[in-house]
Amino acid sequence: MMRQFLSTTIGQILTIIATSTAVTFLLFIALLYYPGAPPSPPWPWQAAYRITSIVEFLKVAPEDVRSVLAASVQRPYMSLRLTEVPVVCATRTLDTRNLEAVLISELPDVSEVTVRVCDSDDSPMRIQVLVPLGSHTLDFRTAKIGRPPPRLTFPFFGSALFLCVAVAGMSAWAVWRVIRPLRRLSEKADDFGRNISVSPIDEEGPLEIRRAARAFNLMQQRITRSMQDRTRMLAAISHDLRTPLTRMRLQLETGTGGARDKLLRDVSLMQSMVSSVLAFLSGSFDDEEEEWLDLGALLSTLCDEYEERGARVDYQGPEQIRFFCRPNAITRSLTNLVDNATRFGETVLISATATATAIMIDVSDNGPGIPKDRIQDVVEPFVRLDHSRSSHPGSVGLGLFIVKEIVESHGGTLELINKQPNGLIARIKFPGQQDVEVGL
Repeated sequence: MMRQFLSTTIGQILTIIATSTAVTFLLFIALLYYPGAPPSPPWPWQAAYRITSIVEFLKVAPEDVRSVLAASVQRPYMSLRLTEVPVVCATRTLDTRNLEAVLISELPDVSEVTVRVCDSDDSPMRIQVLVPLGSHTLDFRTAKIGRPPPRLTFPFFGSALFLCVAVAGMSAWAVWRVIRPLRRLSEKADDFGRNISVSPIDEEGPLEIRRAARAFNLMQQRITRSMQDRTRMLAAISHDLRTPLTRMRLQLETGTGGARDKLLRDVSLMQSMVSSVLAFLSGSFDDEEEEWLDLGALLSTLCDEYEERGARVDYQGPEQIRFFCRPNAITRSLTNLVDNATRFGETVLISATATATAIMIDVSDNGPGIPKDRIQDVVEPFVRLDHSRSSHPGSVGLGLFIVKEIVESHGGTLELINKQPNGLIARIKFPGQQDVEVGL
């Protein structure tokens, strides 16, 4: 159970918090007992003040009476004598370091102060203090006066423990606030694996988690739309293939004259429908490399090709419009628009304008147009109308959707506008490019 908990994100983060809190607490205790830490009263302050006072007093006294004065200040806890060649003890302890540090700070005029412990001395006054004074040296012997107060008292220990517990508690709460959106995200991802119609996740929490939630919602939308498109695709293909298959079956059963030509037309129709769907599913235009394309020359060429087939297609616009794009995809989108316009209108006009801020291409016809309430529907995949501008043999309702996908992948927009009294304008707008060149 514990191993399973530690394998989770919150378990690992809480383990890190608990470990760091314990280490901080132990480090705090260690610093409290660090030898270089400032001394605590009463040691060495009382002994230091007495020694300092005696040194200052003897410094101003005549040299011939210093020995007498030094002998007069003997105390049960401290002795003093003047010597020319002192015998220096060798041991240094925490107590000697503390006393030496205080004396050095209190006697700035003294060249050198030495504090040691005499291990060979059985007297309680085992601490030796040597202070140079003229040609002699003051040799103090003192005992450690007073018992140092306990450092780990209940107020200190309670405060440190409360601090660590508070930090750990606040950290755990902060981690929970971070982990909760992640847990929701994982639950939504698990639900999405079983049902693609789950509601989007709330975008909350830190910035990174909000970005992850937004990315998950976008992924869910794309996958849901893709599944719906493929479902509609299968329904449309099933419905549209039923008619040519029925005709082919009747032609084979009746064996009427010209059956071979009719079968070939139906096979070609079915092949066209399947090719359109496969092109939609593959999305091959996304894999094409971008390069510079002359839109003016492309539109002029399309007009010439359709006029050779007997259609009335005119172009008005610059002869040269340089555009950085995926050429095959742009050609396919413009061809789809012109093909739709020639199918439902008798005359087609292609107009183009290009500036530093935008490139606009209009493909207009004089056909029946589109009902106002269905303009947004016809750009969706597998959507076809039931009137004169509806499906034609071999169509599965993907032409305008493919145009919209290609245009939007280039940062542009597709807009369908009904003309008065009749006709339709398919308008493409691309953002302007710094290197755009327009030639008339």
